[in-house]
Amino acid sequence: MLETLDKILLSEQPVAAFYKAYEQEAFKTWLLEILPEVQRCKELRQDNPWHIYNCLDHILHSVEEINKLTTALPHEIRRMLAHTMFLHDIGKPACFLRRYSKLYGREVDSFFNHNLESKKVGSRVLSTFGFSEKEKAEMEMLIEMHDIFMFVRLKDDGNRFHHVLTPEYLGSEIEKLDKVGDGKVLMKYLIMVGIADNKAQNPQMTKESLHLLDVMNDMLEK
Repeated sequence: MLETLDKILLSEQPVAAFYKAYEQEAFKTWLLEILPEVQRCKELRQDNPWHIYNCLDHILHSVEEINKLTTALPHEIRRMLAHTMFLHDIGKPACFLRRYSKLYGREVDSFFNHNLESKKVGSRVLSTFGFSEKEKAEMEMLIEMHDIFMFVRLKDDGNRFHHVLTPEYLGSEIEKLDKVGDGKVLMKYLIMVGIADNKAQNPQMTKESLHLLDVMNDMLEK
């Protein structure tokens, strides 16, 4: 069954491929025994201006987007990043919060700290999915940091939770990634993760974030 999951996640159309397999009782039972969060993500609407898909559909569309970005990479890296996207939001159901947003003037669904919850789930299942301890450590870090673009700006906006993108800031984030592997290479992957995540969200909301990630990538290459 793991071979089937790998084939789905690395396909050109993982959304359609996943749901076709999910209709098969054997595959669904196997997957939910390992990862019951999948069904909870399927049922999670994500009523938030940033999203146009339920949580599982967003996850699967983000897998499709990361695959477009990794075509030139070795198979083992492509597999690692596809599974990273498969798990990056898997902890959202456990973090669900319905709250009033002053910014949007209505109640919205929020998922504070879902990156940490998703990392916990990843820590539980990545060995079962056939990843080495080194790959597992790198993937857990990518999952934990996947929302980095949400807390970075090109200039100071007065928000104490935001960082200004500078070579020094980028270097400090690379140092965090150095703890589990080659920080510069992992930062490249993290930027890909951010792009894939954004492209699976509401396109009316993501223009600024995608531009930021492009600038971050240019800064990394220089």
